Amino acid sequence: MRFGWVLAGALLLAACGQKEAAAPDASAAGTGPGAAAAAGEAARPELDYAAISGYDDTWFLSGGWPGEYPPGFAVLDADVKVPARARPNPTDPQDITCLLPQYANYQLWNAARTDEDQIEYFVATKKVPVTVLEDTDVEFVGEGGIQTLSLKKGEQMTYLRYIGEGVTVISFNGQEYEFNEGELSNVTDIANTALEENLWVRVTCLGGKQAWLMFDEVIDEAGIYPSPITGYGDAADIAPEEVESVREAIATDAYGVNAQEAEIIPPSEE
Repeated sequence: MRFGWVLAGALLLAACGQKEAAAPDASAAGTGPGAAAAAGEAARPELDYAAISGYDDTWFLSGGWPGEYPPGFAVLDADVKVPARARPNPTDPQDITCLLPQYANYQLWNAARTDEDQIEYFVATKKVPVTVLEDTDVEFVGEGGIQTLSLKKGEQMTYLRYIGEGVTVISFNGQEYEFNEGELSNVTDIANTALEENLWVRVTCLGGKQAWLMFDEVIDEAGIYPSPITGYGDAADIAPEEVESVREAIATDAYGVNAQEAEIIPPSEE
């Protein structure tokens, strides 16, 4: 699925946060991560991620979380307190204790929770060099539709981030492109790329304090569970009467959760 080529997914940059994009067609398959929340997020000015986080320029910082089904986490227990940071940088101490509201579902598609708590999502991806292995022409989706870029053996590209539906943001000669990774897999060494990324969310703790959580850390906290997937673009807080069924589904992996790859795949996906 990661290498599936879907044109609508390539055109969607709402979750990427680097450019403005037209509102996606909710009926189209593979419109990329964050489509349901794009309208709510667009109403707020985009944060200056570098300024607020302190990441240096070896990292690519962009809004939204990657994946066709972006990950998330839900608070099923009462009185869940998690360590958090005032600044979204993993080198900073977790010097805030954040009490999270029970039943809250922190998932990119949960627009109601995003709006209520002024939640912000962004991803920091370590830039990685990608070497062209042979002279080739590769297709990409530009403003005028599908276009071709000529590459020469030995030229260097830079991996910036994954969006979804096989589409990856690559920098080449100072310009950003959205490529289908399948177009590059046999003509570059992108298949050997070791991806390092931090997924951040700014939450509003009970009491009104705002704090930053990193997905890989918070998902391991007691009382925190992977977000249930009920449909593409569909997410909401957990109803009290749904808690036990959600626990059971997660325990049996009925949602096909793959938290290690920061991607959640529903059972119907192959």
